[in-house]
Amino acid sequence: MGKNLLPRLFVALAMVFTGALWVGIGAQSADVTQLVAKADRIISAAAARVGPAAPGCAAGISLDGRSVYQRAFGMADLEHDIPNTPDTIFESGSVAKQFTAASIALLAIDGKLGLDDEVRKYVPELPDYGAPLSIRHLLNHTGGVRDWGAVLALTGSGRGDRIVTQDLALDVIVHQRALDFTPGDEYSYSNSGYTLLSTIVERVSGQSLPVFTEERFFKPLEMTHSSWRDDYRTIVPNRAQAYAGQGTGPWRLAMPFMNVYGNGGMLTTVGDWLTWNAMLDSRSLGGRLVDELETTGVLNDGRPITYALGLTVNQYKGQRQVAHGGSTAGYQTYLARYPDLKLSVAVLCNGSSSGPAALAHELVDAVAGPFPATPATPVETIAIGEDALRSHASLWRHEKTHLPARTVFENGMLRLSGGAVLRPLRDGSFQAGQGPGRWRFEPGTRGGPGTATVAPDGDRYIAEGPWTPTSADLAEVAGDWHSDEADATFTILVEDGQAFFVQRPATRIALRPLYQDHFTIGDGDGRIMWFTRDAAGRVTTLHIGVSRMRDMPFTRVSRRDASSSAAEFADDRVRQ
Repeated sequence: MGKNLLPRLFVALAMVFTGALWVGIGAQSADVTQLVAKADRIISAAAARVGPAAPGCAAGISLDGRSVYQRAFGMADLEHDIPNTPDTIFESGSVAKQFTAASIALLAIDGKLGLDDEVRKYVPELPDYGAPLSIRHLLNHTGGVRDWGAVLALTGSGRGDRIVTQDLALDVIVHQRALDFTPGDEYSYSNSGYTLLSTIVERVSGQSLPVFTEERFFKPLEMTHSSWRDDYRTIVPNRAQAYAGQGTGPWRLAMPFMNVYGNGGMLTTVGDWLTWNAMLDSRSLGGRLVDELETTGVLNDGRPITYALGLTVNQYKGQRQVAHGGSTAGYQTYLARYPDLKLSVAVLCNGSSSGPAALAHELVDAVAGPFPATPATPVETIAIGEDALRSHASLWRHEKTHLPARTVFENGMLRLSGGAVLRPLRDGSFQAGQGPGRWRFEPGTRGGPGTATVAPDGDRYIAEGPWTPTSADLAEVAGDWHSDEADATFTILVEDGQAFFVQRPATRIALRPLYQDHFTIGDGDGRIMWFTRDAAGRVTTLHIGVSRMRDMPFTRVSRRDASSSAAEFADDRVRQ
């Protein structure tokens, strides 16, 4: 390895020692020098994988609230040949949510709001959705508020295509006249909830979220490298640029040029994140704050979820894990605490293909493992005939989201298309791979596939046959469609028996027939379009759904002959 390669792959290693070199990890003791050697092997391997001329990561480990390891690899700035260091500033992505949640929790502790207060008490411009929407619903992602980024994407100019401000994001949210579901009924991750929470912090405290967190968290904890990206044009010394690409490239800049914060937008270092986790471990800002942050949500039907307040609380190899990941443009991040081990791991990366959670878990395994094997609950599979397996192969429509799933019979096995094998169990259900998912099939009235219910979440699917729309079917949906809620308009254009989603300035995407009155937009990347009809069978409403925006209705504003040519459509756009 050449001399000039070393600074790029491995930069300053920072270790902090206080007292003896022996630090407790649960019931064990670990020599810090051994810990460093183990962590070094993991980071060296990660550095070798990305190579010397690619973006990379900074990683840090703390024990008993003390930072004992910080190291970085890869490049912070490819244009100027600047390497990442442990002090390099990255953007947090959604790990920032716990800081917004902590701000809300502090205001509750101060007696200035209640976590179960209705959101409209503080954001009265929100519509009345017919059921209470509380601050806690927003914190737990159980409010059903459509994600503002998904809504903006319907305009043809979403995140990454325009400068998005806090005011614009809030305006998109308050224009939504409906929710995806009754608050508290389900869990669905939504950045809109945390944009609303940042607004509540500002209206209740009289300070911007950046100022509030600076005064209540960053200054008291001496998190001197942390701030918020509330103006993307601000020069931030020592900040890593973010990149998108794979492997050796080509890499391209992928920076978030927007001013929305609260759901993300925090600028920080691994050292500051370890300081934050040390506060949570020591409870130096109060035990109630930590208890509130780690209180997981409960749905209306009593089902618990693992999402708490800006944090996920679950298990990793039998160890309690309090963690969150983040992704903004090319930045990828992960911050985790293992309270019973007195261990924290922070990973901040500036390349879109980094995988920070996997790297963090490699470090945990290396410095705190091996962990006792968790006894697997015995699952008794049975053998059933091929005809019985074939009877469950079908195309399925999710009852609520309308999104598709497919079960296929291949090589003597039933499996999810492109996914896990479904193994028959003695109780009549099918286990999906090695995970907790259990599919239970019920036959239709005519003996074929009818419905499928997936435990433990209770998702329900309806068996559907493939659909080949006729010329008359396509003619029924051709035209211009508009949504006031999304402030979006597009055209369905039909040419030579093929329907297209067309939108200014240059969007033209094929619609692929799926099942009756349903299309995927493009080749099935999670965007779906469907139509509802009146009693006479006439198409009345068009709907678009994605993972964080279940149903956005559109109404037709003009019809267009299904034989309209692209040239005619282009002429029409010019006349407009």
